[in-house]
Amino acid sequence: MKILTQLLFAAAMTLAGFLLFQVQPVMAKFILPWFGGSATTWTVCMLFFQLALLLGYAYVYAVSLPLTIRQQAIAQIVILAVAALFLPITPSESFKPLDADYPTWRILLLLAACVGVPYAVLSTTSPLLQRWLAQTNPDMLTSRFFALSNLGSFLGLLSYPFLFERIWSSPEQTLYWSWSFIGFALLVGCGALVILRHPATRKEAPPLARTQHARARMQPGLWIFYSALGSVLLLATTNQITQWTAVVPFLWILPLSLYLLTFILAFGHQSLYDRFWFCAAFSVLLTLTVALSTPHSPASLLMQVSLQSLTMFAGCMICHGEMVRLQPPAHQLPRFYLAVSVGGALGGVLVTFIAPLLFRDYFEHQLSLALTGVVGFSLTIGSSKGLRRKLAYGFALVLATGLAHAADLVLAGEGAVVDRIRNFYGVVKVIRDRGEDPRMASLTMVQAGIPQGSQFLAADKRQQPYCAFLPHSGIGRTLANVKKRRQAGADAPLRIGSVGLGVGVLAALGKPGDDIRVYEINPAVTELTNRHFTFVRDSKANVEVLHGDGRILLERELQAGKPQAYDVIVVDAFRGASPPLHLMTAEAFDIYLKHLAPDGVLAINFEIDTFDMAPLHRGLAHRSGLQAGWFETPDEGDDCDDTVSWALYTKDQGFLTAPEMAAGLSPWRDGKDTRLVWTDADANLMSIISWDKVLHAAD
Repeated sequence: MKILTQLLFAAAMTLAGFLLFQVQPVMAKFILPWFGGSATTWTVCMLFFQLALLLGYAYVYAVSLPLTIRQQAIAQIVILAVAALFLPITPSESFKPLDADYPTWRILLLLAACVGVPYAVLSTTSPLLQRWLAQTNPDMLTSRFFALSNLGSFLGLLSYPFLFERIWSSPEQTLYWSWSFIGFALLVGCGALVILRHPATRKEAPPLARTQHARARMQPGLWIFYSALGSVLLLATTNQITQWTAVVPFLWILPLSLYLLTFILAFGHQSLYDRFWFCAAFSVLLTLTVALSTPHSPASLLMQVSLQSLTMFAGCMICHGEMVRLQPPAHQLPRFYLAVSVGGALGGVLVTFIAPLLFRDYFEHQLSLALTGVVGFSLTIGSSKGLRRKLAYGFALVLATGLAHAADLVLAGEGAVVDRIRNFYGVVKVIRDRGEDPRMASLTMVQAGIPQGSQFLAADKRQQPYCAFLPHSGIGRTLANVKKRRQAGADAPLRIGSVGLGVGVLAALGKPGDDIRVYEINPAVTELTNRHFTFVRDSKANVEVLHGDGRILLERELQAGKPQAYDVIVVDAFRGASPPLHLMTAEAFDIYLKHLAPDGVLAINFEIDTFDMAPLHRGLAHRSGLQAGWFETPDEGDDCDDTVSWALYTKDQGFLTAPEMAAGLSPWRDGKDTRLVWTDADANLMSIISWDKVLHAAD
C-alpha cells in the first residue's frame, strides 16, 4: 500500500510540475503578438508565475501550521474544485490592448484572470504532498520528490517547442492544458482520499541545539538570497539572448530548462555538486562569453546563445547547490520552499521593476554574473586547501579578467551615447558617430545592438536619406514607380502606411500631399526621433504616428470597417537581428492585403546574414497570390550596410517588370526556389537559420 501511495503522489507531483512549466510558454506565446513581440513579455510572464508560485507556497506554509493533514486534504479538494471553475484558460480577444500604455500591468492582470487560480493551486502540490508523505512516513527522504517535480517541469518545457507547439495551435494548447489540469485534480483528489483514510499524528519539531540557533536564524535569509540570485541570472540571461535574436518559445525554454536542471541535480543528486569545479567552469565560460562580440552570423549567434546559457547553468548550479546544502529537515520543508519561492519572486521583481529604474541599460546581467562569481569563489577559497586553493585563486583571476573586459566594453560604448530610454520594449539609444570627415558626422538610433536608422548632422545633408532609403533602393524605386503607374497621374498624392517608425527616414521620401500613417509600438522610439531627428518634422508629406502594435492597429481598423487603401505598406519594424514573427505570418499578410490598394505594393525591409529569409518571402508571396522581388541596397558608400535590403510584393503583374524596377531586381540570395510559410500557429525561427553558413563557419 505504501508503494502505491508513493506512486500516486509521485505521479501527481510529476504532472503538476509538467503543467506548471508548460503553461508558461503556452500563455506567453499566446499573448506575445498582442504586446508587439517584446522580449519583456516573457520576463513579465515569468514574474507572474513566480508570484503565483509564492502564493501557493505561502498557502502551504499557512495551512501546515494550524491544520491536521486530514483538514489539509479536505481543504485541497475544495480548492481544486474552485480552480476547475476557471477553466479553460484561453485568453479572450477582449484582452488585446488598444494602445501601447502600461503593458506590464496589463499582462499581469490578463494572466491573473485567465490562469492565476489554477496555477496557484498547482504550485501547492509539491510542498503539500511532501508534507503529507513526511507525516505518514517520517523515515522517507521527501526532498527527492521535489527533484521529481522538477523533472516533470523539465519535460514539460522541452516537449513544448519540439512536440506541442508543432502539433497544436495556441488556442488548442490552452484547451489541452485545461483538460490535463482536470486529470491532475483527480490524482490529487485520490491522494487526499488516501490521507483521509490514514491520518498521521502531528509531531513536534525537534528542538535546535543552542549552537545551531545562530545558523538557523541565518538560513532563511541565505535561502532567499541564493534563490533570488539564480532567478536574476535566469531572467537577465534570457533578456540578453532574446534581444539579439527573436522572442520565440525555444529561446525562452532553453535557459529555463537548464535552470530547472540545476534544481533537479541539486535536490536529487546532491553529490554531483562540487563547489570548486562549478566555480571554475563558471569563470571560464563567462570569460569566453565576454570575448565574443554581438552575434552577426549564424555561427556566432549559436555560439553566443550556447555560451550564455551554459554560463547561466554553472551560475545557477552554484546558487542552488549552496542553497540545498542549507536544506532543513522534513518538518521545516514548507518554510524552506516558501523562502525559495520568495527568492524567485524577488529576482523577478528586481529584473522587471527595479532594474529598469536603476539602470538605463541591461546592466543587471553583468552585475548578477559578477555577484555570482564573488559569492562562489569566496566560499571556494574559504573551504579549499592546498592545490585546490591555489587553483581557485587562479580561476578567480580568470573571472576577474573576464569581468574587467566586460566593464571596459560597456564603458567604451557609453562615450558615444547621446540619449537613451529603457522601457518595456527594450533599450533604445541614440549614438553620435563623428567620423573622420566632419561632414559625415551622424546620429544613429540603436536597439538591441542593431542600427534602426541614421541622419547626417550637416545642415545640407540632414534630409538626405541613407542606405536602404536611397532613391535607387527598393523603397525609393517603389514610391517613384507607383506614382508613374497610377491612372490619376504622377502628381497624385500617395497613401503610405508604415509598421515601424525608426528615425522617420521614410518621411523624407514623402512628397507634398502624400499621407504617411505610421504604426509604432514603442513610445521611446517616437520620443527620441522627435528629440534628435528631423525627418518627420521637415517632411513635405502629412505624417501621423499612432502608438500600438502595427498588426493589432491594422486589424482594429478593419474591424471598424476602415480599410486604408494604401498605395504602399512598409514593414520596417524588425528589432535586433530577427523579425517579430507575428508580422511575417500568413495571417499578418491577410491583414496587410486588406489595407492595400489593388495595385499597391507591400515593401518589407529586412535581411540579416544570421537568417535566410528568401524561402519565407517566396512562400508567403505564393500563398497570398502575389508577385515578389528582391532588391539589394545599392552600394553607394562605406556607410551603407549592403545586408539591409527590400522584398517587394504586389498583385500588379507589370510592376516588377517595368524597366525602372527590373533594373534594380536582384537574384534571391539562397539561389533556390524553396518556399516556406509561417502561420500564427507555426512560426519557427529555426526554419530560417542559414545552416549552410553555420556549417561553413564551423569548418
